[in-house]
Amino acid sequence: MSAILGLMGNFAKPMFRELIPGLIAELRKRRAEFVLDRAAADGIDVSERETLAAERIPNVAGLVISFGGDGTLLRTARAIGQRHVPILGVNLGPGLGYLTDLNARELFNSLDAILSGNLTFQERLMLEGWVDGERDPDLLALNDFVVANVKPWQTLQLQVTIDDSPVTTYRSDGLIVATPTGSTAYSMSAGGPIVEPTLDVILVTPISPHTLTMRPVIVAADRSVFITVCGDAVLTADGEPVKPLTSGQTVRVRRASFSTTIAGIRGRDFYHVLRAKLQWGASPPTLDN
Repeated sequence: MSAILGLMGNFAKPMFRELIPGLIAELRKRRAEFVLDRAAADGIDVSERETLAAERIPNVAGLVISFGGDGTLLRTARAIGQRHVPILGVNLGPGLGYLTDLNARELFNSLDAILSGNLTFQERLMLEGWVDGERDPDLLALNDFVVANVKPWQTLQLQVTIDDSPVTTYRSDGLIVATPTGSTAYSMSAGGPIVEPTLDVILVTPISPHTLTMRPVIVAADRSVFITVCGDAVLTADGEPVKPLTSGQTVRVRRASFSTTIAGIRGRDFYHVLRAKLQWGASPPTLDN
């Protein structure tokens, strides 16, 4: 693995621009090689050889540090694509992310471990999308694909087939096809199950289904999920709209041919994150007499 660190992220965040100069100083002190996303280099003391266009960073880096939050890490995962470069997420927001492993202070305290390669790695399933039988290399998702209604005052009908087996027609506001990583995102908000992120399954979760018999389904990761739209809809990937859909079009979602490697420094336990994020085990409020 290359010893070069790739520095990418949401450079619109003020904390990013506050953190990067100090990080670069620490990396230079340790004689560590790095490349910074060239679009983020304005006003930062870096040489030409220490910057690179974001799409080229995975070609030279052995580890990409993604600065921002879970959304930034999702975009980084799609940008890196099939380069198989591990991503270490650094959270620059106030909350605890499901995907980001460190906050800014912890990053500086962990630099020696990062540079020595003392990291944990998890392979996370990725999804790819097809529309009407055509594969689009940009239709990738680490969390989920969503077929969403563009007319919320009307019920959307979505015919679902798993491989060659018809399943049902969901009458709902939309449908989420999620990875285990995405089980704690939109799918969870829509009533889907929480799944350990390293399992090989795909989740199909309806959004506000019209009847209570319309339930989420978990299928094996080697299956394909076909969704035929009856009405106007939009296809999103990891929360970003990517393609409008019209009645009769079919979306196919299946496991991508590659996975995303999420790096960690602490070996943070998934259930610890759930307890912290969902406040499981917190003491219930008491009523004053």
